[in-house]
Amino acid sequence: MEVFRKMPKQMIVEFLSRLPPKSLMRFKCIRKSWYALINDPKFIDKHLHSYNKDSYTCFLLKRTVVPRSQTIKEEILFSFLYVLNDHDAEDSHPQCVVEDIYIPSSMGLKTKGNIIELPGSDAIRTIYITDHCDGIICLVLYTGHLVLYNPSIRELNILPPSCLHESFSCNVGFGYDPKCKDYKVVNIVESGEDSYDHNQRLVIHPPRAEVYTLGTASWRQIKVDYLETETTSFWPDMYQMCFKGVFYWLGHEQDKEYLCYYDRLSSPSIRDVILLYDMGEEVFHITLLPDSFKDQGAGQALFMRLTEWNGSIALFGFSYLGPEIESLKIWMMDDFGGWTRHLNYDSIMGIYMSLVLWRSDEVLMVADDGRIVSYSLSRDRVKYFPIQGAWGEYQGFLCVNSNSIVPVEGGTKA
Repeated sequence: MEVFRKMPKQMIVEFLSRLPPKSLMRFKCIRKSWYALINDPKFIDKHLHSYNKDSYTCFLLKRTVVPRSQTIKEEILFSFLYVLNDHDAEDSHPQCVVEDIYIPSSMGLKTKGNIIELPGSDAIRTIYITDHCDGIICLVLYTGHLVLYNPSIRELNILPPSCLHESFSCNVGFGYDPKCKDYKVVNIVESGEDSYDHNQRLVIHPPRAEVYTLGTASWRQIKVDYLETETTSFWPDMYQMCFKGVFYWLGHEQDKEYLCYYDRLSSPSIRDVILLYDMGEEVFHITLLPDSFKDQGAGQALFMRLTEWNGSIALFGFSYLGPEIESLKIWMMDDFGGWTRHLNYDSIMGIYMSLVLWRSDEVLMVADDGRIVSYSLSRDRVKYFPIQGAWGEYQGFLCVNSNSIVPVEGGTKA
């Protein structure tokens, strides 16, 4: 301790900012001045960008470890996969570390160690990762709750109920707002009841939306002016990402009125679109998918996803023929919302599911035997990681600043 007393404060700050979160949580108890320093927002930001180095790439993975059956309840596991960046490009088994994420009982889930047991046989009753940002994971639980959780400091925050009554969530987005320097959750919801007009036609009410700001710990309703026309509405199907203060969803446009309820069920959507919410302007926008996106063979199923790739927005789509990926297409978005086809690959054999685009030419995937692999587009090579699941649900995210002491405001220690 005498050594630290004689060290200049700036040197102490530099030293502490390079320590892992678990060490900093213990060091809070050493001195009051250190407690105040580690809780200081400027130090938290400095640690965020000092501790997380470029020596490795981190992925957040959700995978099934025991598949659901009539007699066995499904079990899932969340893990961080750290891959060293300086490994030999030709190495089929690169150096990496797998760290399973601790899930506290205070989250209200049934756990066995780090493994979560899902209740019942209903496939809807699951846990979904919305996104990861600066060490914070946003989770949608089968209980209906939204949770922000920082596993590095084991702090969680179960968000309060929606401010929009008589509604249910369609899709939730999570990310960082660089304008107000705060973390936000955007929730797009639909009304609990549709209505009939004087001609007894079914009228679908347009979506509503709200935003939760971590700093204020509260929800507020936001405008959805661009999520409808006179005759149609735009709806999210799946949240994709937050990039430079903008949330992105894949969605569709549909009619507002139908002859009856069954016409709505059987009516196809008008077109597929991308929904954007600009946190700075607090406004929604709509942009179209590439015209050639759905050019695929008969009988093929198409999976698509938006992601940040090499500093730009990319749309990648996989065509499935049976259980395996048949082809891969990648488009890049320009500054004006236009699309350029970037890559087109055929016959990627032995792959069951795609997860993440990363580096300049690699895709993190799930092999048909359940193993997590990385496929090099330029070399046509597969790298195997020591992490495996079972047939079931997978999610994968590329994590920047995976280890942080960013607090979850109003949270409780696990």
